[in-house]
Amino acid sequence: MSFIWQAFAILAVGYILIRIAGKKAASEMTGLELITLLAMASMIGHAVSEQIWWKTALVLCIFVFLLVTVQFLSIKFDTLERLFLGKATVVIKNGKIQPENLKKLRMSVDQLEGRMRNMGIHSFADVKTGTIEANGEFGYELMRHAKPVTIGDLEKILKLPKKTSKKQQQENIFTEVLERGHQKEISSESD
Repeated sequence: MSFIWQAFAILAVGYILIRIAGKKAASEMTGLELITLLAMASMIGHAVSEQIWWKTALVLCIFVFLLVTVQFLSIKFDTLERLFLGKATVVIKNGKIQPENLKKLRMSVDQLEGRMRNMGIHSFADVKTGTIEANGEFGYELMRHAKPVTIGDLEKILKLPKKTSKKQQQENIFTEVLERGHQKEISSESD
């Protein structure tokens, strides 16, 4: 009967620790997060079969503590973020493929094209900046000629009053990737 309680205890600890580690789909996880999750799964399996539940619970707590510590430090220090979590890599710049960066990522042009098709992009010439993010997703900024018409564009055409500030128009999330760092301190409040 104690075997059943030990199994429940390990599953409860594992569930709580996964909630603490954060909610992400596997495709959004960094390498460190994925390894921690796999190690936790392996440890839970061994704990149930070998009946060493309290040692396993302790090791799981250490794994998650280390993961959360690395995540916290990565938020505070850009160098640690780059080291542990990675940074986006530019693969398209001004409509041109960056083959040296594709080689670093061990990604073929066909794989890049597949990601572009998934995003509804039909041509490299339509992409001003394309990146492979740290989590493996494809990020992009379209060239002016390929951008869809927005409410802001319609407001300009119809001469309606603007609702966005000049500051919002000048900010660009790809600047950090292209220039390898933050231009200014990121405020904790949203504008």
